[in-house]
Amino acid sequence: MNLSTTPGMEPPAGQTSNLNAPWNSLQIGTVIAFGVTYFLATAFLALRYFQAVKLTKKIEVDLVVVTISYGVAAFYFASIVKLMNYGWGKHMWDVSLADLVEFNKTLLPNTLSYLVTPAITKMAILSVLYRINPSTTYRYLVIAVTVAIFAYTLTLCTITGGPCNPLKSGTTKCLMNVALAQAVLNIASDLAVIALPIPTIHNLQFSMKQKLTVGSLLALGSGVVICSIARLPYVLLLDKTSDTTYTEAILGVWSLVEVNLGIICACAMRFKRLIATYLPRLSLFSSQSRSAAKVGYDSRGNNYQSGDTNGRRSYQLHSIQNGSADPFSVGKGISIHQTFKVDVKGDKDIGDGGSTDRILT
Repeated sequence: MNLSTTPGMEPPAGQTSNLNAPWNSLQIGTVIAFGVTYFLATAFLALRYFQAVKLTKKIEVDLVVVTISYGVAAFYFASIVKLMNYGWGKHMWDVSLADLVEFNKTLLPNTLSYLVTPAITKMAILSVLYRINPSTTYRYLVIAVTVAIFAYTLTLCTITGGPCNPLKSGTTKCLMNVALAQAVLNIASDLAVIALPIPTIHNLQFSMKQKLTVGSLLALGSGVVICSIARLPYVLLLDKTSDTTYTEAILGVWSLVEVNLGIICACAMRFKRLIATYLPRLSLFSSQSRSAAKVGYDSRGNNYQSGDTNGRRSYQLHSIQNGSADPFSVGKGISIHQTFKVDVKGDKDIGDGGSTDRILT
C-alpha cells in the first residue's frame, strides 16, 4: 500500500478524495483570525511597554511573564501552519496516510504549546492580583489558585508527552481526554481568577463608579473564559467524529483567539495610568464628588470655598461685615480675605483601596 496515495479515510457519499487540494476557507480563516488577534495583542503589549517605560518607569513581573506568553503564542501558530502542510484543516479523505504520519509528529509540540500558553498568561494576571490585598487569607488563596494551575498544566503536559504521545499508536482517545480535561480545568481556573478580587473590590472605600472601573479592569484578565466555553463543544465533538483533522482545526481557531485575547486582557488590565494620562476626559478613575470645589457659609456667615486634593482642603473666608464689632474690620468698605489650608481626613478611610488603585497603574 502506497501511503502517499491512500487517503486517511474513505470519502462519504457524494464526496471525492483530493489529496492535492489547495488551502480551503477554514485554513485561510485560521490565518486571518490569528493575524487580526495577534496584531491587537502586539499593539496592546507595545502600549503596556510604553506605559512601563514612559509613565511608571518600571517593568514589573506581570509584563515579563505576559511577554513570554506572547512568544509562546507565536510558536503555537507556527506549529499550526506546519500542521496545515500535512492536512490540518482539511477533511480526512483529502489527507494521505503519509501526511498523517507527519501530522502526528508535529501535533505534540502544537498541543504542548497550547497547554502552556493560557497558564503563563494566568500567572501574569495572578501576579497582579496577589498585590492588590495584603490580607494573608487572600494571598494564600491567590497562591493556591496559582499552584493549582501550575499543577494541572504540568500534569497534562506530562501525560501528553508520555502515555498520550501522538507518535504512539492508539493514543487518539487519550489525547481527546486530555483536551477535554484541559478545557474544563481552563474554564474553572478562569472563573477562579475572576472571583478572587471580588471581595477586595467590594470592600474598597471607592465610589460605585470607581469600584466598577477597577473591577472591570481586573476581570479583563480572564475575559477569555468566553472563548474557553465556546471551544468546549468542539472538544466534545472530537470524541464523536472520525474527521479529526477538520474538527481539530475548528477547535484550533478558538484556541488561537483565546491565547491572543488572553494577552490583550492581561495587558489592558494595567492600563489605568495610560488612560488617566492620555484620555482624562473619560474620567474613569476619579470621583467627581471628591474633586469638585465646595461652596458654602461658615457659622459666622462668611462665604468659603474648599478644594479637596488627597485630603488637603483650602478655605478662603470673605468677611461681609463692616461694623467695628468685627475684629477683622479696618474701615468702612474694607474687608479682609483670609486664606488658610488644613489637613483633614476624608469621610471614609480608603485603607487598602489606595494601594489597590495604585497597583493598576
